[in-house]
Amino acid sequence: MSENYLPISLPSKCLPYDGIDSSKVLIRPYCGSDEILLSQITPLNLESKFLCVLKNVLQGIDPERLTLGDRFYIILWEFINSYTNIISLTTLCSNCLKEVEFSVDLSVLDVTYLPEGYKQPYSVTLSDGSKVKLKLLSVKDVIEAEKYSKNDSENDFLYEYAGSIVDDNGLPERVTWLKNLKARDLALIRVFQEKFVHGPNMVTKVICPKCQEEEEIIIPFRFTFFFPAGAALVDAFGKRI
Repeated sequence: MSENYLPISLPSKCLPYDGIDSSKVLIRPYCGSDEILLSQITPLNLESKFLCVLKNVLQGIDPERLTLGDRFYIILWEFINSYTNIISLTTLCSNCLKEVEFSVDLSVLDVTYLPEGYKQPYSVTLSDGSKVKLKLLSVKDVIEAEKYSKNDSENDFLYEYAGSIVDDNGLPERVTWLKNLKARDLALIRVFQEKFVHGPNMVTKVICPKCQEEEEIIIPFRFTFFFPAGAALVDAFGKRI
């Protein structure tokens, strides 16, 4: 085992992963060979290309099994530990209505963890008394849904939730079943995903440097969290040059 690998405490606590010892999940910061892949990421190939990166930097778990909350945590962990923990944000102060720039420390953001005792599949009772078994969406689910939705884009919305159903049917069959499901029952499936959201909390408090008013802001997801370039790169490392 390389000394570059470090233990990582995932927000899921590895509770959704049968047979995985959380103490043996390790990660390392990016190196040059990873940046080759990172520099090739586009909105169209993000899922498959970043999966290749995850396979390079993770040990102790198949990256395809990662929940989306764990993957997002890893994205920020890599940005913090490979590049910088400080980012600059420009926003409009809701009090003085002036455009201001803030510095945000990503390393101190709150993290939401899955509750102790969480197990999946998680059984939900539908309005007709029948039960459906659910699981948190994984990287594999998203990649599979993306593959099918390329030829069936009108059902994009349902492919996401079809991936959370645990049964012996294929993804297209699950989508067909969801299309005929009552809205109140589909809502239960959507609520399950929301109830067990885990990962970095992208809300932080900042103080306006112009009027000293404190407010909460939502840190927007940046594509440069994968690979800082241009202004984002200068923002991260400009003071060292």
